[in-house]
Amino acid sequence: MHKQRNIYPLVLFLLGIICTSPPSFAQNEAIKLATFEYPPLFHSTKDGKFSGTIGETVAYMCEQSQITCHIEALPYKRAYQKLFNNQVDGLITIDVKTFQDCCLASDWHTPWIAGFFSEKPLNEIPSSPDQVLGKTLITVAGMKSPYEFMPDLTQWAKDKKVGLFSANNIFTATRMFINNRADLLWGSEEFTWYFEKQHAQNRFNFRPLLTYATIIWVRKDRPDILNKLNAGYALMQKNGALNEKNILLNEELMKARYVDAPFNYK
Repeated sequence: MHKQRNIYPLVLFLLGIICTSPPSFAQNEAIKLATFEYPPLFHSTKDGKFSGTIGETVAYMCEQSQITCHIEALPYKRAYQKLFNNQVDGLITIDVKTFQDCCLASDWHTPWIAGFFSEKPLNEIPSSPDQVLGKTLITVAGMKSPYEFMPDLTQWAKDKKVGLFSANNIFTATRMFINNRADLLWGSEEFTWYFEKQHAQNRFNFRPLLTYATIIWVRKDRPDILNKLNAGYALMQKNGALNEKNILLNEELMKARYVDAPFNYK
């Protein structure tokens, strides 16, 4: 009887270890991120899956962070609304003051570069706002960057100092430009993807004029997510998963993961 009583503390100790040990089958935390349809950076594939050069980089970062990221490409306004209504945990977009009140910025970033396309040689493409006067220009509705570079553009258009055309989307803008509707097209480097799909990739030169950082904005009430993503980014740098600039997946990983967006325009 005395020996049996001595066993009880040992049994209780072992039960305590079993009950407090974390389960080995714990699943990764699942989060929701939003961004936009902007091939080839981020887009939905023909099968409805999320991809893109930035898309695959962020998805791989999530894997390295042991987070299951559900990333959705949406129209601009809807993506913003989801973030501000706390329907997503973060947003992949450029680093602008709009999101500083609600969110925290990731350590990872990659440049997004905007400027003018033209058939002219580079040295004849405007490099300052006043050089646009007397020319015709196509912009994409909703893009704020041309007005960042040319604050007086709206007034210039009213005064007919600039011939301004606003296209509903990037395809329409590039199509208009291919058809010689204007001297200049304001856009980003990625507009080249649309030119390639329309067999016009070698016609135009691009002068970069504005650069923004594309980052992951994470809601301030989820610093745990940001810490995990930053740790995943650090691991990617350490294990050589990134290209030489440490901003996108290396060539081998990108080739294995990237799926192009469908081109559904005629």
